[in-house]
Amino acid sequence: MVLLINPKTSKPTEINTRYFREPNNGLLILAALLDINDIDVELLDLEQFLALNDRERREIVLNSSSNHAIIGITCLTNTFHKAKKIAEDIKSVYPKKYIVMGGPHVSFLYDLILNEANTVIDFICVGESEYSFLQLTKILLNSSSDGKISSQIENKIKNIRGIAYKANKGSVQFTGTIDNIIDIDQLPLPARYKLIPQNYYYNVANVIINRGCPNQCSFCSRQELFKSTRIRTIESIMSELRDIESSQMYKFVNFYDNINLRKGFLKELVQTLKIEDFSLPWGCELRVDNITAQEAQLMKQAGCQVIATGIESASPKVLQRNFKYQDPEKVKRGLGYLKDHNISIQAYFVLGLPGETQKTFSTTLNYIDSLPLEEEDTINYFIATPYPGSKLWEEQDRFGIYIFEHDFSKYDCEHLIFETEDLTKDQLEEMYKKAKEVEKLYQRKEPISIK
Repeated sequence: MVLLINPKTSKPTEINTRYFREPNNGLLILAALLDINDIDVELLDLEQFLALNDRERREIVLNSSSNHAIIGITCLTNTFHKAKKIAEDIKSVYPKKYIVMGGPHVSFLYDLILNEANTVIDFICVGESEYSFLQLTKILLNSSSDGKISSQIENKIKNIRGIAYKANKGSVQFTGTIDNIIDIDQLPLPARYKLIPQNYYYNVANVIINRGCPNQCSFCSRQELFKSTRIRTIESIMSELRDIESSQMYKFVNFYDNINLRKGFLKELVQTLKIEDFSLPWGCELRVDNITAQEAQLMKQAGCQVIATGIESASPKVLQRNFKYQDPEKVKRGLGYLKDHNISIQAYFVLGLPGETQKTFSTTLNYIDSLPLEEEDTINYFIATPYPGSKLWEEQDRFGIYIFEHDFSKYDCEHLIFETEDLTKDQLEEMYKKAKEVEKLYQRKEPISIK
């Protein structure tokens, strides 16, 4: 009765499938939650149909939608246009279906989206919405409103926080900010069994370690979306890893997000992986400015092959202005510890942050040249992007930026979106060309992509 849809991303179809990573598994957790509450749920992951064209994918969406009363669609900022098109296609054929959207983009812009003329979106689940979606689903399935938001439905959903919708009178209603799920261990493990077996070719499993982030980076919306940081227990993580291992479908695990946010957690995790003889190689995202030589050694012994880390800039001025409190010299030291144990590095840098100048850019390029990187390591340069919910989006005047690009499909960290007080669009374009030249010097022949 419920169909959950993950739109195809904007990645090119020639993406390397040797290490093809699962999408964010929030939708898989939602599917599991519905399943254990005896709600018939189907998962349609359009990333599993990369070889098909848009018309063929549309047919699959419509065929899959025919037997479901509620269609849930997730999206990011640069896939919102795809999610919106999916919703419009479904409503044009099945006008009595309820369309529910969720994800960070619609959570921050629900008012703007629902106020669009001729919108086909019925509800938006705002924020951390597993349980609000579950409650909303139960109400809609028990109603007899034929796809309409009746006064009876309105009266019932007023008691569910985190729901936005357009009332019959035409005004956008929001039921209030939802509380964080304090104990994220209570969420079920991702329903990977819901992925379509005949099209299943993900071989990198994402294991979410935490929700939220204590950092305050200007270009990230995570701290605003989740408000507080919560970390899963080792027992919960190992339970998921045993499921992944026993499925025999995966050859790599990616731990996400920064796994050394809490002192002692990283050491406990890798020691447990080693004790329990976890068989799959793995990678992770972490802050390298506070990693120790012992932790690097333990990571390698436990099967770590690669880490990804956001360095962003080598300029203390740029870092501080964008609330990235990280010492470039400590980063270099941490990278050295990891390279001492032959752990591959994916280092991420951001071009065009407020405070960036030609001089700070040169400083960062020289810094990259000084890092202890080897043939198997990679550098990735991304363009600063003001995602809705981030400080850059919310406080444009404070950061002295001018957003000239309003096509959200280009908010993919590969297109210029804004100018700064110090750099024009033309200057940023030239700098990005140089950054990509540097990036090419650090291209792994067979990448293990964990971002």
